[in-house]
Amino acid sequence: MLSTIRSLAHTGWLAVVFACLFSVGCSGTDVVTTKSEAPKPDEKKPDDQKTPATGDAKETRLLGALIPAGDDTNYFVKFVGPSDKIDANEKDFDAFLNSIRVPGEGGKPISWTVPAGWKEGPARQMRLITLQKIDGSSRDLYLSDPFGGTALMNVNRWLGEVGAKSATEAELPGLLKEVKLGTTKAYRVDFRGPGGKGGGMPPFAK
Repeated sequence: MLSTIRSLAHTGWLAVVFACLFSVGCSGTDVVTTKSEAPKPDEKKPDDQKTPATGDAKETRLLGALIPAGDDTNYFVKFVGPSDKIDANEKDFDAFLNSIRVPGEGGKPISWTVPAGWKEGPARQMRLITLQKIDGSSRDLYLSDPFGGTALMNVNRWLGEVGAKSATEAELPGLLKEVKLGTTKAYRVDFRGPGGKGGGMPPFAK
């Protein structure tokens, strides 16, 4: 009798075990599975979040000239702005520069001719004349009063304005192009860069 009870008990436990295994194997709701997702490719950023390309920034160009005025001073001609604006009016800059005479006509210390298509703008502090394009399509072009300072100091100020590195005394001759304004020897410069600090105090401020 005792052996029969033990046999039934053993059979009962086996039935429970098989029932549990059957339940786990066949029920879709009792089994939790996980699946690792494949890494997603880099998502494209919207246009307004893209890092601008280096070439998108506008280049700055400066055309200028140092004209000796005596007593270690110089007149300055300056024309600076986005390269495309300056490029389009380079001939007018040169026409104005080449018209300057020191000493000037009629006994004046300096004289000049306003290029065609330009007009004299409002008077500005420490400037002899500010020229503006009649159609308003260009930056101002101006001629300053005489100022002191070495050629290197003034050249480096302009290099800083276009965002270019400063020059050394040894590099200076390669940055200056000699031009003759009548009997006067002057020096023309042409600098390009990504843009830098402003021109400083008048008359050199933009």
